[in-house]
Amino acid sequence: MKRDVLTDVRKLALEDVPKPACPDDGIIVQVKACAVCATDVKIYNYGHHLLQLPRVLGHEVAGIVDQVGPNVQDRFSAGQRVAVCAVVNCGQCIYCQRAIPSMCVNHKAFGYHFDGGYQQYMVVPNEAIRCLGVNVLSPDISFAQASIAELLACCINGQRLSDFRLGQSVLIIGSGPVGILHAQLSRLQGTSDIYLADINPDKLKQAQSICGRALTGTLMNDGSNLFVKKVKQISGGQGFDHVMVCCSAPAAQQVSLECVAKCGCINLFGGLPKGKSQVTLDTNHIHYKQCRLIGTHGSSSEDNRIALDMISRGMIDVKPLISQTIDIGQLEDALVINENSNRLKTVVEF
Repeated sequence: MKRDVLTDVRKLALEDVPKPACPDDGIIVQVKACAVCATDVKIYNYGHHLLQLPRVLGHEVAGIVDQVGPNVQDRFSAGQRVAVCAVVNCGQCIYCQRAIPSMCVNHKAFGYHFDGGYQQYMVVPNEAIRCLGVNVLSPDISFAQASIAELLACCINGQRLSDFRLGQSVLIIGSGPVGILHAQLSRLQGTSDIYLADINPDKLKQAQSICGRALTGTLMNDGSNLFVKKVKQISGGQGFDHVMVCCSAPAAQQVSLECVAKCGCINLFGGLPKGKSQVTLDTNHIHYKQCRLIGTHGSSSEDNRIALDMISRGMIDVKPLISQTIDIGQLEDALVINENSNRLKTVVEF
């Protein structure tokens, strides 16, 4: 089988190796689609402290059950179409007991601790099965669509943490795939005004065409006081009930405090690059507005099942997010950072 292995920063090796053996208490998934995540791009270009190389990356995975270990034959059968959750939680630590699996003390993940989806056949160990991390797909969803569910699951987790409610207003800073999904999901949550902001006019135009009526409007964010004035103007001087920061930009985190309404919530959904996470914030905004500042990291197997169901029912349309599909030999080109690209999601298909 073919697989792409990260051997060092910015070094991928395309290998032809034997198909892995199936564990007695696990399964083998024939990978059909693995979406390229922004996290994969960061790992390829900068590395990651949790990563032991060599490693097969890729954690947005969908495929077909190829083999089933004898100890889990009551759970799965060969030929089933499945999606595999990225995160594997232990189910025993204090955070798992509190139903916050993304904060698991012993958490592991595909593409980090286990070889991920940039290979033709992937071992899914019992740890992933035990935490309900393998979801059977509806016939109404394609493998490529199912690979996007992990990203939508993270958005579901984020909006739950922010406590989105009917009639509230939403400002989403960053109009990439995450921002677009947040806009669609926000409309389903019954929020009122939904605006997308970005520094790139072409990306805003692209997002507007995908989101359609889900969006109230778009805003250019040039990083100046003019942006804050625009926000105040369209919100009646109040700011937005929710500000979702969906980009890796310190300036966006700083300006979010000026854009949030009293008793509102700012969600730092996008993490910052290593060495750029020290951000100066005017905390008087938090104090005097009585607003909340939170973050979002990962999702749960339940979030993943909800995401798959929403996609299969047509409630969230992820097809326009798939800018291109490639084969495994083209993966390295997709992982190179290109600031001028308006590409949304790339999916490796086998």
